[in-house]
Amino acid sequence: MVFLVMGLSGAMGPTLIPAIRIVFGLGLSAAMTVQWIPLVVSGLSSLILAQLLHRFGAKAMVLGGLGLMTLGCLQVRLFILAPLGVDARYGLMLASLAVIALGTSVLQVAANLLVVQLGHVRKASSRLTLAQSFNSLGVLVGVSLGTNLALGAKAPGAPAMALGIGQAYGWSAAINGLVLIAAVMVGATAWAGSRPAAPAGGMPSGGAAIRAALGSGWALAGAGGIALYVGAEGAIGSILIPYLHQKSVLNLTLEQAGHYLGWFYWGGALAGRLAGTWLLHRWPAAQMLGMAAGGAVIASALAALGSGALAGYAALSIGLFNAIMFPVIFSITVERSAAPSAAVSGLLSTAIAGGAILSALVGWTGEHFGFGLCFVIPMLAYGLIALFAACGAVLPSADKAPQDSRTTSSVGNLSERT
Repeated sequence: MVFLVMGLSGAMGPTLIPAIRIVFGLGLSAAMTVQWIPLVVSGLSSLILAQLLHRFGAKAMVLGGLGLMTLGCLQVRLFILAPLGVDARYGLMLASLAVIALGTSVLQVAANLLVVQLGHVRKASSRLTLAQSFNSLGVLVGVSLGTNLALGAKAPGAPAMALGIGQAYGWSAAINGLVLIAAVMVGATAWAGSRPAAPAGGMPSGGAAIRAALGSGWALAGAGGIALYVGAEGAIGSILIPYLHQKSVLNLTLEQAGHYLGWFYWGGALAGRLAGTWLLHRWPAAQMLGMAAGGAVIASALAALGSGALAGYAALSIGLFNAIMFPVIFSITVERSAAPSAAVSGLLSTAIAGGAILSALVGWTGEHFGFGLCFVIPMLAYGLIALFAACGAVLPSADKAPQDSRTTSSVGNLSERT
């Protein structure tokens, strides 16, 4: 459920960019701020969150993340309809999206690491891919919710779309709140009579662990891979609706394009992650990543240079190729780096901020040269991810350093490899 609500709330902003442009009267570059500001906030907070994970444990972090996401969704619901000027409402909405992004980052740092450590290290890619399937399901629900309530508003115009955006975030807040209540109840039972484990002797402090991550070549390479993936996936998801809306591509209405985005792009990611869970038990993770990145390069090139149905469905197919990228990059990096896993997890989450650069470039390109050429930027990003995969397939793993018990103390001895 934690991964589901991460996807649901995080998908709202980028999906609703066409509606946000109408509500606030924005150009594409300005509207893309909705997509990249949360990336910056999430990334810049992650190293601090890694230290908090080191200190408080995963359960407390998960509860805090759910609380922040619920609060942020309620704020959007309130501010989008507030009797304020357009600039004030947009600024408050961006601030609210930043709160949601902070909550999502808290969950990413804690939950992804837990999944990696819940079993044998060689099966980590498969476990994390399965967990990320629930994230994709949440994205699919969020996209459908936003499309139906905002892009499918019966009365055209800014007021109806603003109401739809508020309703979409209201539903998201309700779902997040229910998951938070359930998590509190489960956590209260699990924590009864227990205390966080004391620091293990000789283990690195939070600051030393982070310095170790920054000095690890694998951790830095993985951070670059995460930045490229997040930027490419998010930017494509943000421009697909207006791209498919073009007469030269599929000539869909905004509502129809929103449903195509949900069912084909994000639905493809869900299907790919479910299939990837099975395939990663049978194929080396680095080889799977290389094939997925290569497919994304080809699909991006077709979307950039082609037209009509071929270009439209090629762009939508990128969601399928994206499916395993995050979990495989994450798990390969945690496995290969000798730095403490909590610090590596924090560094990888910090790298999400780098994706904002790609998002801003895509927005600028679309505004000045058209939506088709936007896909050149993700194409280059996927090419670099393929290079990371090739290195992962050829270069040897690093010997793991001992892990600080406090990164996993609240859920038992998860560092054991079963």
